[in-house]
This record gives sequence, structure tokens and C-alpha cells, in this order.
Amino acid sequence: MFSGSPRRVLFGRTWSLIKPTTLPATLLLRWTRTSRGSAGHPCKTLLTKIKLGHENYSPNVPASVHGAPQNEEDSREILELLNRMSAFEGQDFDKNENDVSRAAQLNRDELDYANEEAWKWILAFLVGAIMGVLMFIVDITLEGINTLKFGTVKRLIASTGGFWAPYAVLLCFNMGFAAITGYIVAFEAPFAAGSGIPELKSYLNGIHLRGFLSLRTFVCKFIGVITCIAAGLVSSKGGPFVHLGSIVGGGLSGMGSSTLSQLFGRPIKAPRRYGGYFRNDADHRDYVSIGAAAGITSSFSAPLGGLLLAVEEHSSFYTTNIFWRGFVSTCTAVTVLHVLAQLRLHPGAIFESKFGIRRDYGLYDDNKALYGKVYFYYLWELPIYAAMGVFGGCMGVLFIKLNIVVSRLRGRFVPVMKRGRRIAEVVTIAWVTSTVFFLACWVGECKPLPSARHLSFYEMDGDEQDIYAGVDSVDPSGLKHFPRLWCAPDHYNENGRLFLNPLVQALRTIYHFGETLPAGLPDSAGLTWDLLALWAMIVFPLSIFSAGMAATTGLFMPWLSVGAAWGRLTGLVITALAKRMGSSLPISLSAYTVIGASAQLSGITRNILAMSVLTMESTGSLQLIVPIMVAVFAAKMTGDALSLGFYEVQIKIRGAPTLLEPNLKAHQAMVSDKLHVHEVMTTQLLALAPVGKVKDLVDVLQRCKHQAFPVTPDVSGAWQSVTVIGFRNMALDCGIVSLSQ
Repeated sequence: MFSGSPRRVLFGRTWSLIKPTTLPATLLLRWTRTSRGSAGHPCKTLLTKIKLGHENYSPNVPASVHGAPQNEEDSREILELLNRMSAFEGQDFDKNENDVSRAAQLNRDELDYANEEAWKWILAFLVGAIMGVLMFIVDITLEGINTLKFGTVKRLIASTGGFWAPYAVLLCFNMGFAAITGYIVAFEAPFAAGSGIPELKSYLNGIHLRGFLSLRTFVCKFIGVITCIAAGLVSSKGGPFVHLGSIVGGGLSGMGSSTLSQLFGRPIKAPRRYGGYFRNDADHRDYVSIGAAAGITSSFSAPLGGLLLAVEEHSSFYTTNIFWRGFVSTCTAVTVLHVLAQLRLHPGAIFESKFGIRRDYGLYDDNKALYGKVYFYYLWELPIYAAMGVFGGCMGVLFIKLNIVVSRLRGRFVPVMKRGRRIAEVVTIAWVTSTVFFLACWVGECKPLPSARHLSFYEMDGDEQDIYAGVDSVDPSGLKHFPRLWCAPDHYNENGRLFLNPLVQALRTIYHFGETLPAGLPDSAGLTWDLLALWAMIVFPLSIFSAGMAATTGLFMPWLSVGAAWGRLTGLVITALAKRMGSSLPISLSAYTVIGASAQLSGITRNILAMSVLTMESTGSLQLIVPIMVAVFAAKMTGDALSLGFYEVQIKIRGAPTLLEPNLKAHQAMVSDKLHVHEVMTTQLLALAPVGKVKDLVDVLQRCKHQAFPVTPDVSGAWQSVTVIGFRNMALDCGIVSLSQ
């Protein structure tokens, strides 16, 4: 029975790896890593190679099938991994079953159960509403900051025409905000770094990360996501809002705050009848998942895609109850965000405003873009889309491999304890990003403005969606999508359309620019292949260095923009080839753009269903659901064949113990069938007696850093492992400490 609970033991501090090796069949390599303690105590460090019997293994099965270390170097690598794992604390999501809780359940009446059920739905609604409000605050704040920053730079260029003055202003804005976000992460809240998705996956798989879901982390993360994007870094809101949503969900589930309780010196929590039903680990986990779904939904305004991403990527314990409450939460988040956006624009005409025609990643209203006409594909294009998926998977693997190299260098030269260096790294990357983007605009080609008829379609009203772009991007020349910068009158700077804008506005331009043109009117000012290639070649390496630094970086947007760029570039190549072959068939560049973005994102995150629906909802490309699924599936299969996903790699680098999701590899299926639990479990158990002295408990907790203790009357037998012991329960150290207080 005890061997059937592998995760609980793997989270402890006593590690024993018993595996067959390539040595003779009678030899096994056994490494045991335990914590400090006295001689003879199970917490004594032990590293031995011993002879053991091989009766548990078939002689016809090679050692590699069992995942065994092949040599001493492999064994030391595994020992180092187990050493890093020992720094993490496990938690148990099983509900407590004891006489006290049983008596409390028997004394509850039906009204109390009905009240509890009602609060489950009320809290789900509140989580979504709060995330919608938070996203609205972030959007209007970023719109104000970016409008001031880019407006000042463009006005300086228009008035002085020089290089250094606008460049200095841009650096002051970006490096100043970069210093703020770096300070927040380095000094105030380390968990505010990055997206928080790898840590969230670890938490939902049973790893307790102290402070990860705290109010302090929430405040720092919220400020950090604003300052990080305002700094012009290659970042986005999506990943950090997953973390913010999980904090909101976890906080509301308990209807209280441990941070505020410590601050005021008394418990800050709501009474039971006002929602205080869910102060156990299982309910807390469920609402963390619901909050994560609401967070990603508010970022993309994609309720179904956000919900599916939470289920596919984050939720380790999926139930239909979580699904339906998450559905309520995601729909509420999008509704609240859009209502607030309309109230800001038309406060007195909210009931006359049209909803459903604007998208967070749309450049024009749906009625003007006519997505039903711009999104289409041919049967012969499906193999091309599959090839794009393969390329997206390879690009994802390349990103992951290069980021591992950067992470190793960062750990060597910018360690976590060197806080000043971490801030300097963020400021340096902000300086490099600003300089490269500004130089791209400086060398950009000046082109004549399109005709007045073309401009009437290119510049169609899209002001009501500027809040989602994070900037009011009107140029001093009066045009939105044709910045003049250093060019002569009646000309525009080609590169300035992407590089002198926030990242989200650049993505919207790549996605949708020119979709309002009527059929038969040539796209005379469309994005050129050299601009798209330049964007992909610049943003891709910058995203590699941005991932993992001491800033609140989300990378959904950079990955999407890179994929959209090379996807649209692929569409231009196919169009040129079709014309060379004498074909007059129209090619949908928008379709290639969306599919390239989907393939790139799936090649890194390895999500299939969620990425398909998320892309479809955020771009309005319902007609492309089949090509998107083909490309996304090809990207995942290619990526899985070459490496782990990005988030799994980040978890592995941090050393958190986790059980990976089963994939589609035949080798993994074989290992799962042939590997037994007892082959990776310790045989010497430090157990606790059902009845004992507090002094003995304190002694055990002080001398050993186990986190899971089997409860059995036969304590000595558990350590000697000579007989089968009677197992009663499992005691976690956090539960012991809680009961002793």
C-alpha cells in the first residue's frame, strides 16, 4: 500500500535510486541521499555501491528499458537532481479523513450544504470579475504610458529630425521602467519573475512553494507586468496574468489572507457562512486552476481557449465541476473587461454599443475586416500547413536549447544572490532591445504613401480597440499605420510600422493589416518580406535572453509575433510560386500568418487543443480550425520527438520533482509498463508511531527533513525493511506542525 504512493515519498528528503545498470546482472547501482543526522540515523549521508540480487528483472530486458543510469556519471547526475529536489516541500491534496472532521460533517444540515454549493459558483464569478477589472487597469495604464513615450519620441523626430534626442528619450523611459521591474523581482518578490507558469505547474502537481501565491507576490507581479511591458522588453501580459489569476483564485477560495493576518496580528478571514468553506488544499487547488483560466482568458479575450489551456496545461486534477466553474469564470472575465472598455469610450450609451465585433488582437472591427472573406484555404495547402507545423516545432526546440545555454550562463555570471547584477542584466537587455529597435527604424526605407483610396481602407476606424493595443498610435502626420519619422512629406518609414510600437500593436499589424481592402484592389502597402524577416530575426533571439531574467516577462506575445512573421513570409513565398506557375488563385496571407503563429507557440508550449482554440478565438479565424489543428499537431509531435516542452525544461532546471505527462512515444509507454514503483523507492522508511510523545516528534523534525512519514506501530520494522509493516496513514510535516500549534 505504501509503495502505491510514489509521489509522496519522492517529495521527501530520503532518496534511494535502485536501478539495474550495464554492469553484470548481479550488480545494481544504489545511491542514497539523506539529510544531516547522527551516525546510524537514517539522515546520515550515504553513498555506496552494493551487490543486490537481480531476481526482480527479466534477463531479456536491457537495463536501459528501466531508465537506469548507464555509468557513474549518469548516477552522479541523478544524485545531483535528487539533491535539488530535496529543497522543495511536498503537499497532499487529499482531504483529511479523521474522527473530528467526520463528526463535523455529521452535524451539518442541508441548508449548510446548499450554501456551500452556492458559494462555489459565487467565487467562480468573483474570480472572473476581478481578473477582468485587473486587465482593464493594466490596459489603460499601458495605453497612457506608451502613448506618452512613443508620442514624445515621434514629436521629437518630427521637430528636430535628429537621432540622439529621441533615442535618449526612449532610453530614459525604457531603462527606467526596466530598473523598476528588476528591483521588484530582485529585492521584493522573487516569484514575480517570469510568467510563473512552471511554478504553477509544480504547485498543481503537489509541490508547495512558500510565498508563490501570497499577497506580496500578487502586488509585485501586478506592478512588474506593467513596468516590464512599459520598458519595451520583449514581453507580454499572458503568462504573468496566469500567475495573477491563480493568486486571486487561491485567495478567494480561503476568503482570507495570511499576509494581512501577519501584518495586523490577527486572523483576516471571512466567516464560514460568507464563503469560508474552502480552506483545504483540495479546494484551494481547484480555485487556483480556475483563476489561471480566468487570467489567460482576460489576456486573450478567449474564454474557451483560456479554459482549455488551464485544463490541458495546468490542472493535474480535472473534474467536470472545475470545468463548469471555470467556464463561468472565463466568460465573466471577458464580459467585465469589454463592458469596462465600452464604458470608458461611451459611458452614456453602454446599452447601444455593439459587443462581439472587436477583438483584443484585431486591428479593425470584425464588420470591417470581413474575416469570412480573408480566411480561406485550399486542399493542396494542407501539406504546406503540416510542414509549417514541423518547422514551428523545430523552431520551438531551437528556442528551448538556446535558452538552456543562456540559463547556464546566467546561473554562472548572474546568480540569484547577486541582486545588483540581476537588475543590471534587465537594464542592459532593455538598452539592447531599445537600441536595436530604434536602429531598425533609423535605417528603415522611406516609401511613398499609398493612394487616397487605399488609405481610406488601410486607415479605417479602429480607435475603439486602441486600449487593447496599449497605445494610441496616431502619428504626428495624422495617420495610424504609416509613421513618417525621418522621411519626407508624403512618405512613411517601413520599419517604423512594427519597431516603433508596443509588441501587441506590432502583432496586430502582422495579423490583420490590409484585411479591409476589397477584393480586386491590390495590397500596395502590405508588409514586405524583408520587414517580416527582420522582425523574426530580431525578436527571436531577444526572447531567448528575456526568458529567465529578473523581470515579469510573459512570452506568449513574442512567440506569436515571430510565428506570425515567418508564417506571413511563407504565404508571400507561396503566392510568388503560384504566380510563377501561371496560377491566378488568390492566396490568403492572413491564413498563413495565423497558422505560423499557432505552430510557433505550440512548438514551444506543446499544447494542441488549447492553442488551436486560443488562436482561433483571438484572431477570428474560425474558418481555419482544421489547418490550425494540423499545424499545431505537427508542431507538438516534432517538438516532443526532439526535446521536452519549455515549461517542463524550466521545472527540470529548477529541480522540482514532478511526474511528467505521458506523451505519444512508444518508448515511454514501454517504460511505464516495465518499471515498477519499488525500483525507485527507498527501502528504509523513517516512520512514526500512532501514539507518541511531542518530544519525539520535535526530535524527528529537527534531525531529519523528511516531509512524509508513514504511521505504523512497527517503527523499527519500517527502517529495517525485513517484513511487511502495517500501514495506517501518512503524516506530512506541515500537518504535524499545524496540529502541534
